[in-house]
Amino acid sequence: MSNFRFIFMALPLAFALNINAQSVGVLEEVVVTAQKKEENLQETPIAITAITESTIDDLDLANVVDLAGMAPNVHIINTPSNNTAATIAMRGGTTINPAITWEPTVGMYLDGVYLGKGQGSIFDVVDLERVEILRGPQGTLYGRNTLGGAINLISKKPSGEGMSAKVTIGNYGLKQSQLIADYEIGENIFTKVVLNSKKRGGYVNNTDSPYQAAQGVVPNTVADHFELDTIDSKGYKLTLAYEGDKTSFNLSIDQTDQDNVPPFAQLTNTIPNWSTAFGVGASALTGGLKLWPIEMFTNSSRQGIAHINTPTYELSVVEGTSLTIARDMSLGTLKVIWSKRKTAWDDRLDLDGGPFPIADTERHTNYDAETLEVQLSGSTDNMEYVFGYYSLKDKAFTANPQSFFGGGQVFAQNYSGSGDSEAFFGQITWAIADKWDLTVGARTTEEDKVGFKEYVGIIAANGSGSFDDTTGTFILSHDYSENTNLYFKVADGFKAGGFNAESSNPFAAATPYAPETISSTEFGLKGKYFNNRMMMNVAYFDNEHEDMQISYFTANAAAASEVINNSADISGLEIETTTILNDSTRLMVNLSTLDSEFTGNKVASDGFLLEQVPYSPETTLYVSLEKDYGNYRMRLDHSRIGEHPTFPYNSKDPRAALTNLASRGTTDFRLLTEPMENMQLNFWIKNLNNDYHRMSAIPFGPAFGQLTLSYFNAPRTIGMDIHYKF
Repeated sequence: MSNFRFIFMALPLAFALNINAQSVGVLEEVVVTAQKKEENLQETPIAITAITESTIDDLDLANVVDLAGMAPNVHIINTPSNNTAATIAMRGGTTINPAITWEPTVGMYLDGVYLGKGQGSIFDVVDLERVEILRGPQGTLYGRNTLGGAINLISKKPSGEGMSAKVTIGNYGLKQSQLIADYEIGENIFTKVVLNSKKRGGYVNNTDSPYQAAQGVVPNTVADHFELDTIDSKGYKLTLAYEGDKTSFNLSIDQTDQDNVPPFAQLTNTIPNWSTAFGVGASALTGGLKLWPIEMFTNSSRQGIAHINTPTYELSVVEGTSLTIARDMSLGTLKVIWSKRKTAWDDRLDLDGGPFPIADTERHTNYDAETLEVQLSGSTDNMEYVFGYYSLKDKAFTANPQSFFGGGQVFAQNYSGSGDSEAFFGQITWAIADKWDLTVGARTTEEDKVGFKEYVGIIAANGSGSFDDTTGTFILSHDYSENTNLYFKVADGFKAGGFNAESSNPFAAATPYAPETISSTEFGLKGKYFNNRMMMNVAYFDNEHEDMQISYFTANAAAASEVINNSADISGLEIETTTILNDSTRLMVNLSTLDSEFTGNKVASDGFLLEQVPYSPETTLYVSLEKDYGNYRMRLDHSRIGEHPTFPYNSKDPRAALTNLASRGTTDFRLLTEPMENMQLNFWIKNLNNDYHRMSAIPFGPAFGQLTLSYFNAPRTIGMDIHYKF
């Protein structure tokens, strides 16, 4: 409650700002398509953060992780151990297991096409026009796997703007180049080619172990001297578009090929004398020297030097083809969106943080998905409507060999899954009275899934499951005044059940877990004040999750997990403000609170009661201050997130303290200049204070002597961007 009191006490201060009455600057109108139609952001009765083209250009936003910290109650990080997979949490809803058979809780969309999995979800979209972050369940218009919300990445359409280029250089060997060629090749026919290349050296260097016989340790050298956390990415996007009087189409083909080295899995905890407890300490066979003293490599501060024995890699090839056709008819606009996407994803990880063969794993994944959506949208004098059909067919396979304790425990496991989903949906908005609108919508979804798990040459099992649900939306909105809109929203969300392919028991892996549903109530205010120089959007929500799909990491023998369907109650307050303080100064402040708790009293197999909702910080804050000096602009961006758990462990479980993350903040600085016509020259510093903090952690628990790995944020980086339009 203290957080809510603080927020409500702070609200009047926003109106007490000394805004220069002579200022002529006003906030730009932002148009969004969150409800499958174009409408003003301030008139859209849902909680949505819209990131415009100017902000995208200023901050050089290109992928989903770049959005971290910008929207209230939205938490985005790299999945532990990877640079090409994202973990996204909205309003306390998230999927913490990155396995390909798991479904996300937040939907990602690229130009209206659903991106179905976390693996391979981090790739640069270098020609973005707008990003829309929709918070809260979007079960009617977006459907499956949007219990927390949805993120829409919207590319610029071809328009014949010509050619432009961008070059970025920075420390750690950063070199990035982009080329865009956008031309009209016939009457109302346009083509666009986007090329992108990015390379960056590692933040951590891998070297031989510093401990030798003189320190009582069996000498050890690493298999290779290399850098960790490197980026090597190449991609392209080809688009052909036609814009006629009544008909339009857009054909896009994209591919991103990444050859990275994953981040350093830094060892931050073990029990004392770990090597003795696990029989790899000093003995007569080792001449009295310690064999694998991994406990000597623990460090709670971010390291720039590592000593791991396994050459690690992370390879990702993501490709997609999409076709959008729209036709204006008497009943409205008929739109068809078809897509086919593929992901080939491979990684090899060292999961002990030291130069010993204690824990190594590989994943080799292939994923294919095909989607089709048909929409009919239109309007009458007092009504707007959209109706549609959606289908998705996908299949996935992962080979996941694991080796522990020098090969003493080897698990060669494969798992796969496939799905077939269909949905019908509709939403209607009526102007029921002067200044009052009523929106009602519903979606019915059916999904069939198949799961398979095997320990190669030992045992195998498969299973199937069918799931269906009908979700609805009810919104009552009111134009309270010329400057203020109010809304009340009730919405449902649905995520089908599935198969926990990482279960150590293949028969459990072939048994489907239950679907998850959410019921959400939301009150919102959207307003513009002080002659359109201040925008303030406020939303309060209360979400009730039923059968929340919780991945409980056990690591009993292999790196395994169990699924627990639990219920949870999550509520919060979100405030977004943008204020033009005077002709040259703009201030943005976004803040939020979150109150989350499990209500199902579910107990895990280790006897602990589930207690903490993962990735649910009580507070988040984003502040952006921009100052225009005429010939140049300066911009400071600061984001802060409160302490929060990363796993659902009980506070009495030692793993909770080892994986809960402290409050953290990051500040970035940019100097934006235009030295000549058609050119921008920007200088930037990210992590200005060079602060270090843990972003995520992996606990191996008592079976591995409380061995815990942590992944840290990037150090301070400095660079320069050059943009030029030919």
